[in-house]
Amino acid sequence: MQTLGKLGALLLTVWSLVWSSGCVAADLVAPDEVAREIGVVVTSTDVALTLFDVDDPSDVETIGLGAGGSPVTLAVRGHYAAVPLGVVPAVAVVDLREAEVDGTVPLPEGSGATGVAFANDSIALVANPNLDTVTPVNVWRGTTGPSIEVGRFPQNVVVHGGKAYVVNAELENFAPAGTSTLTVLDASTLTVLGTVQLSGQNAAAAAVGPDGLLYVIQSGVFGEDDGTLSVVDPSTDEEIGFHQGFGGFPGSVAVDPEGLVYVGGFGVGLLVWDSVVESFVRGLDDPVVTGGVRSTSGVGVDSEARVYALSPDCESPAVAHRLDDEFDSEREITVGICPFAIGFAEVEEEG
Repeated sequence: MQTLGKLGALLLTVWSLVWSSGCVAADLVAPDEVAREIGVVVTSTDVALTLFDVDDPSDVETIGLGAGGSPVTLAVRGHYAAVPLGVVPAVAVVDLREAEVDGTVPLPEGSGATGVAFANDSIALVANPNLDTVTPVNVWRGTTGPSIEVGRFPQNVVVHGGKAYVVNAELENFAPAGTSTLTVLDASTLTVLGTVQLSGQNAAAAAVGPDGLLYVIQSGVFGEDDGTLSVVDPSTDEEIGFHQGFGGFPGSVAVDPEGLVYVGGFGVGLLVWDSVVESFVRGLDDPVVTGGVRSTSGVGVDSEARVYALSPDCESPAVAHRLDDEFDSEREITVGICPFAIGFAEVEEEG
């Protein structure tokens, strides 16, 4: 691992004897430092992160991940980002404050690394779809723990309420072999607690709503236009809702503080579903279309409830659209080539 900067070095010194997945620590903020929120976009073709200030989106910076691969997801916590590298069995660890790659942590050979989420400040859980496992990665030390068996073809991970939910597409030869599942882990001990059976096929991503429920988007069968949404209650770890009408192969989801569920997909655009009344605000007959193209490769919501939709362009630099209250694009932010996911982090800098 490369240098973590002065604060990172201090944290490593304080926690040098700590590995276990139960380790939790708050970021330390020096008296002369102030925090600002940044958007972080992962782009697959140029294997990079684009960073922008949410209050001044013209302030853009690019970090090359430098290891090849095909990244399509990321997770952020504190001033760290963890980026699985897809066809390269590794995860890149990025210091967002220093805007540099700290290091690249190897994963089991042939992992196909995709989904990722932080279980705590130091441990990221990385999904290995080709191996039906998740691997805990200590981003401070650049080490891994024993992989954990989950369902078939895990594509994403969400941590909520002391649990980690591994989103299993249940694919064989890249086609659904059954309905989707969630493998539930204790986020502290990483022991398997159980499995949630879903009603749809090919689960791709999940997000937590303001009601504390988990919203799981399922892509369905390619070409069948059968995308669905499952709602899971973490208090019982059961599916309590199942909704159809999400079009062909949706793959990204985010929820705002009002309970609006945003679902993006290639050839779909951006759908908006109201979880309170359980109906579409913008459905397949009237999707949100940004940049004149009915495709959205990723969606996210910042701390001020502003919604961002990524336009897929895999030949030239693409655009992240920030939407206004009418779902129109109020700001275009240039990002890298072929963006797939967006996250938000608060980083400290000298005031």
